[in-house]
Amino acid sequence: MTTAAGATVAASEASAAFQMETEAIPTWPIVVGAFAAVVFAGSGWWRLRRIPIRPWRFGPGAGLVTFILAIVAGAVSSSIAMMVMGVELNEQSPLSEILPIMLVGWFAQLGVAACLPMIRSVVDPPMTFRDYRMPRRGSSCPDRRKPRWVASIAGLFGLLFFWPMTLAAAGLAGLLWQFFTTEPPSVIAHTFLGQLADAGPSAASVSTIVAVIILPAVVEETLYRGLLQESLRRAKLFSSGAPWQSIILASLLFTAMHIGAVDPHGLAGLFVLSLGFGWVYAKTGRLTASITMHMAFNAGNILLAVPWL
Repeated sequence: MTTAAGATVAASEASAAFQMETEAIPTWPIVVGAFAAVVFAGSGWWRLRRIPIRPWRFGPGAGLVTFILAIVAGAVSSSIAMMVMGVELNEQSPLSEILPIMLVGWFAQLGVAACLPMIRSVVDPPMTFRDYRMPRRGSSCPDRRKPRWVASIAGLFGLLFFWPMTLAAAGLAGLLWQFFTTEPPSVIAHTFLGQLADAGPSAASVSTIVAVIILPAVVEETLYRGLLQESLRRAKLFSSGAPWQSIILASLLFTAMHIGAVDPHGLAGLFVLSLGFGWVYAKTGRLTASITMHMAFNAGNILLAVPWL
């Protein structure tokens, strides 16, 4: 009887604690995100039946090979940088050690992406005279994309919908995480943001913030949208060539590459956010749109997560 009573009391206390922790998770992001999703779906903006036509200057094979080489180059160069510096990154590493290693990885990936013309000459089959005519402006494959400044506005417009949806997805995933593990999700889902918040104001912190706002957006959108997503759509790998199928596939890989750096509930939000990046890129045909959207999200996320700004 005593054991049973004790178990009942313990279960009641655990249930009460879970309810209190659940109440601590704000519900307004879920409500706002659901409203944004309803408006986005009802407006029909999500449809990608007629995507902008633009010149195609490399084949799907060259795009996929370049993407893989860039990912490998980023990982290898970062490992070499850590060996040269004699450091091993962890949650207690100072920003003065983290920033140089991240810069090495980012610039290594950009360097591989810049080698796309050379990779294309090896991977893509020889082009015929008709193929050479296709990418030229005004010929049989004209560039019908919107101007870059219009694409930038589209990126900011897309963030108005996908940021609330991102918060809603992360909030719902946080509730599920807490339900199954009885552990409340962390307020800051990204490990690096937590390190930045704890670092305090300094020259290294400010430099890191500027780099984190700009470089990941440029590098990741070039790789995951400009190379991977578009190559998957053109090659019709694991899909029928429909834009949304390639967006989902690229977003799944984008999210998987952040495992370990982002908490599980944050990964759910990151996947939804990546869908937004892919959507605005497909809608406009411009990396400018997804890069602008990515930069704006990074800046806003840092402003919310870092208390000393």
